[in-house]
Amino acid sequence: MTQRPESGGPGAPTLAGAVALWQSGDLGRDALVGQLTAVGGGEAIHALIGDLIGEAPGHEVAGAADTDGWRAELLASRAKAWAHPASAGLLVGPHVLILTDGRRGVVLTPEGTRVLGGSVSASMLLLCQTIVMADHAVDAQELGALRQQRIESTSTSLSEIEPLP
Repeated sequence: MTQRPESGGPGAPTLAGAVALWQSGDLGRDALVGQLTAVGGGEAIHALIGDLIGEAPGHEVAGAADTDGWRAELLASRAKAWAHPASAGLLVGPHVLILTDGRRGVVLTPEGTRVLGGSVSASMLLLCQTIVMADHAVDAQELGALRQQRIESTSTSLSEIEPLP
């Protein structure tokens, strides 16, 4: 196994190796998600997708037989998106992990890896980016509200100070 800097240091498996360990039951899901979210840029995800597609069965996931199941999986997902230097996304659902670079993508389960079609990969990247942007917008609104509360409480507190005669 070739060691990559984004894989966690000397002696740690590559990202593809970590996926293989998770799928064999030798690595916990949270540990794998932690390694994936610690990646500094999308280029590592691009490389990982390439590695995984090379090892995955040759078929693409064209659609889901259980639409309601996929909808529930996506609605319960958490997301991470990388913008620079290469766009990529990760969706962490209750049962699957989805990696995409907008052109290619994979669905990872404990049982194996399935390849996503190009249009689905693009949609998954857009979903990742939308979730992350919405989360940042909510955080910005909450931060603004907290700042306003602090300003108001400070001015109220200061107005209650009695001047000395």
